Formats: sequence, structure tokens, C-alpha cells
Amino acid sequence: MDGVHDKESDLVRVYRALGDLTRLRMVRLLLARGEMGCAELAEALNLSRPTLSYHTRMLQLCRLVDVRREGAYHYYRLRLDTLQRFAPEVARLDPLQ
Repeated sequence: MDGVHDKESDLVRVYRALGDLTRLRMVRLLLARGEMGCAELAEALNLSRPTLSYHTRMLQLCRLVDVRREGAYHYYRLRLDTLQRFAPEVARLDPLQ
């Protein structure tokens, strides 16, 4: 029963994350562009750095986004495996440019 509960919890976290329009747009941008730096992502979505940090953290917690650190810079990449497992319809949307 724990395995079922874990999958349900993961599903709720992913859907809660994707239920926010800013995070959904972030996922679609990463789907289109692959890896994006923090500044590039903030500019594309017209977000402040603290707001971007909050939203990327939510996506990391449900394993939709991975972060790569290079010095002071952060680069974000979508985890397609998680997206396709829990929200395949989002993976099929036209990516944002």
C-alpha cells in the first residue's frame, strides 16, 4: 500500500506544481529551449529573482526540474521522465518560445 500512496503523493505534488500558470509556462519554456539560466528564465517570464527562485524550488521538489550550479549561476532543465509519467498531455503542448 505504501507504493500506491507514494505514487498518489507524487501525482498530487506534480499537479499542484503544474496548476500554477507561472510554473506551467516555465515548464513549457524549458520544454522548448532545454536548459536555461536563472537570468534568462527570469527575463523570459518577467519574474523577479526571488519569485523565480520560489517557483523553481516548487518544480524541483516534485522532480520536474533539475538544477545545475556553475559558480554563482544556476541552470534549469526539465525532467522529461517525470513530466511524461505524470502529465504526458503537458509534454505534448506546443512549447512556449
